[in-house]
Amino acid sequence: MTKHYVIALGAAYLPKIIGIEKGSIISRHESSGHATQAAEKCNAKNGASSRRNPLFGALETELTLSKGEVRADLADRWIQQKFDADAIFVMKCVIDPTWRDGKAFDDETISIWLAELKLTLEELRIRYQDVAQDELNKAHVDRIAYAERKARQNAVQKGLSEERSQYTFSFPAVAGTQAGKAFYVAQVPLNALVRLFRFDEDDVVPAHMRAQRVLNEGRAAKIGEYMTANPDEYVLPAITASVSAEMAFEAFPVPGAAGSIGLLHIPMEATLLINDGQHRRGGIERAIKQMPALAKETIAVTLYFDQGLERSQQMFADINGRQVKPSSAINALYDRRNPYNKWVLDVIQSVPGIGSRIDMENSSVAAKSYKLWSLIAFKKALSLLTGVTEKSIVTLDDAQLGAVSAFVAQFFAACADRIPDWQSMVSGRIAASDVREQFVIGHAVFLEALAVFGRHALFAGGADGQEGVIRPEAAQWAQLDALAKVDTRRSALVWQNRCVVLGKMQKTADGVNGTAAALLALAEVPLPQEMQALELRLAA
Repeated sequence: MTKHYVIALGAAYLPKIIGIEKGSIISRHESSGHATQAAEKCNAKNGASSRRNPLFGALETELTLSKGEVRADLADRWIQQKFDADAIFVMKCVIDPTWRDGKAFDDETISIWLAELKLTLEELRIRYQDVAQDELNKAHVDRIAYAERKARQNAVQKGLSEERSQYTFSFPAVAGTQAGKAFYVAQVPLNALVRLFRFDEDDVVPAHMRAQRVLNEGRAAKIGEYMTANPDEYVLPAITASVSAEMAFEAFPVPGAAGSIGLLHIPMEATLLINDGQHRRGGIERAIKQMPALAKETIAVTLYFDQGLERSQQMFADINGRQVKPSSAINALYDRRNPYNKWVLDVIQSVPGIGSRIDMENSSVAAKSYKLWSLIAFKKALSLLTGVTEKSIVTLDDAQLGAVSAFVAQFFAACADRIPDWQSMVSGRIAASDVREQFVIGHAVFLEALAVFGRHALFAGGADGQEGVIRPEAAQWAQLDALAKVDTRRSALVWQNRCVVLGKMQKTADGVNGTAAALLALAEVPLPQEMQALELRLAA
């Protein structure tokens, strides 16, 4: 019969007990729970942690021991068992940082645990990897089995399935669990997706009776066009769907997969309702009609057991309500298929020092950021300066575009040579926060105004006087000499009611044009008509 004791793991102190040494039996208890609680109290009295460096432990043994008896061998065994258990726990975190209740353990935490164990990562792997992996596999199999049992119980309770259908659709899939329920990620051929999966597409169905929004035909068409235009490069994320009948998962004996890889069998009479991805399905259907070869390609579909309309509506809300739309800056940074975005990024790389001061991820620059301008602001400045836009860039050949790129690099080099404090700003000798606080040159409104100034001063408004892509060979570089006279201080009177209004920077069309007009006046360049009208308003 198992007995439960509190044992000392080293020299310690307790009131009314003298001479506690390693292996001393402190007390006997009826259950492991009582022994654990007593050990925790003893540790607390000694300022020790029951989890990390305990001085007392709860001991389970078949032996009959007496209070005050000393068994150092049992203490050593307890310490070794705890060490092994802690090491296995850490090894599990190395293999799968999210294995415990989905809580992720970062590398720093794991490194601290290794230091406490006085083990290197290699030593940990050699001694504990196999047993840790076995425990993870067993736990994963148990979770899937439990989730499947629960799903079957729900199916019976709801009357959705008395027994598995004799006829099924089968897809290769990976099994998993979320919120204690089984779900599967299947690889579904695109033609099967179109044929088998549906959505509430009848516009006359009231919103509260549907599981998702009405299909936007235009959005679906754009996805289809994207696929047919990029048949070798298109990427489609997984679709989420609910299945109205009980699914059967047939696991394959794959080493290390813990029973999570196999075939998913779905009854033929089941309804497969898309919860998220109806526009992708609509786009796929259109793409297959135009390019039948796509039909045999696959898309990942995450499948849940259908628990009715209310659950499907909640799934739609959970998926879509928590998505964060990427910033326009991130889209511009990552979309290299767009020739304008690619050109802008190439230009940034060609201008020394500028690239490190442009925020590539956010649409606006944070107050404490090291960056000066957002990618969006820099793109706008490039278009104002050169006339190159997403529409016009397709009309330029490589030689023309290369000449414009070289012009931009030369323009910013000239600005750096002439504008006071510019080089100190770009190099970081003046902190970005100080630039924003004390100067105008580090703000997007000045950058755009500088671009407007450059276009008018160098080209008298543009290639043909007003509009179009510039002709770099026609640039009148001497006009930039006037930039040496710029007063870069935010407090300078010249910027008041232009880019500075009531002490704050103002990024508006009038702010940009008013600032550009002040720069043109320094260069004694006649103002275009719209700026003349603005100057009259400012003078009033």
